[in-house]
Amino acid sequence: MDTLGARIRLARGKTSQGAFAALIGVSKGSLGGYERDENLPNTDVALKICQQTGFSVEWLISGRGPLRADAAPCPHESGPPSEAKKAAPYCARCLKLEEKLEKLEEERRELNTENRHLWKENSDLNARVARLEEQQKKTEPAETVARDCSAA
Repeated sequence: MDTLGARIRLARGKTSQGAFAALIGVSKGSLGGYERDENLPNTDVALKICQQTGFSVEWLISGRGPLRADAAPCPHESGPPSEAKKAAPYCARCLKLEEKLEKLEEERRELNTENRHLWKENSDLNARVARLEEQQKKTEPAETVARDCSAA
């Protein structure tokens, strides 16, 4: 989420622009301008977005800090490292995400290995089919001549 507009779109979720605009007290056109990064919302609008969605003001405005207002801040998402942050470099959420990422990476490796095996098997089968077709072409004319001779 590089831009404020992208973060506002994420905060809006599946709610239509018109409904969300009415919820925060702006026009649909204004909300569209914010989401396209053509205009910046004033402080009141940003606060209303956060109140309605539960997203934290810090994250909405800057893209740093916890995503949700009720979440504990992630140590390496904001500001310079303090001694406490150095002692515990990962928050619980980050550890869960890292664990999930490791599992997905392992699954990707397994699928990649299986895919390589299937590509090799497919290549071998294609070569075998090509050899059989070549063999069939060589034996076909002889069979045709033999049938023609026996018919006469």
